[in-house]
Amino acid sequence: MILIPQRLFGLPQVHTLLQDGNCCILKKSLGSPVNQREGYLTEHAISLVLRGEQQIKTYEGDTFRIKAGEASLIPRGLYYITDLLPEAGAFESLLFYFDDALLQEFLRSRDGTPARQGEEPVDFLQLGARPELLTYGKSLVQLYQPSMTKQRKLARIKIMELLLLIDSHDPSQDFAQLLVKVSLPKQRNIKAFMAANFDKPLKVEDYAYLTGRSLSSFRRDFKTFFDTTPQAWLKSQRLQKARDLALQQNISVTDLTYEVGYENISYFIKAFKEEFGQSPKQMMLDQRANI
Repeated sequence: MILIPQRLFGLPQVHTLLQDGNCCILKKSLGSPVNQREGYLTEHAISLVLRGEQQIKTYEGDTFRIKAGEASLIPRGLYYITDLLPEAGAFESLLFYFDDALLQEFLRSRDGTPARQGEEPVDFLQLGARPELLTYGKSLVQLYQPSMTKQRKLARIKIMELLLLIDSHDPSQDFAQLLVKVSLPKQRNIKAFMAANFDKPLKVEDYAYLTGRSLSSFRRDFKTFFDTTPQAWLKSQRLQKARDLALQQNISVTDLTYEVGYENISYFIKAFKEEFGQSPKQMMLDQRANI
């Protein structure tokens, strides 16, 4: 699993137009398709497909298609992403990533848009074909070059402009209300979710968000279910899986690190040795010697 947009920065097929931390505008161009790549969007995104087709599968298994010329709002969360090329040429899309702070700033600009009682979160919002967004997106590509990425304030200004543009062309006047739903937590069963996702490169704060809880509520509920802290449980589960893989598979230490949710190889090796008394490499060598 990759963290998005963090893992996109610097890739040769991704051109950063404007960036302020993880709030950014990216242009993605692919010469070969990407199939079912698991990703965690750490920020909300609006995807505008210029060429080809994008398919987004949610954690619950719903699949949405975004065709060329169409846009979609993708809330922060876990997804499987497929980018399909047209019959001739490359896949191209524009991606606008924005955080809750910018979302709230947009809502305040409209004199606030409070959620209604009993409102349910939005998994995904297909915006459909939007010629005005295509025009806006193409103008950004023409105007902003890599040297402009240092103009951090521009990223937030231009994403805000995008949200206002969508809002102004929304005949139903529901876009702002739908954005409110994006920010609502979606309650998930902690035990089932943690068992299925403990080996992902996620922080405790991410698990809290993905199970629809504040950080304090997540820690409290986690203690009830597991009788320990999230940090201690995650470390134990990840290292136990690492040990099982080291004993069962011919795997590099680097791949082993990422397979169990660690991103720092040195930190993983240190934690593994503290837990099992030897490094993962030594454990694998000993295992092969005993076969």
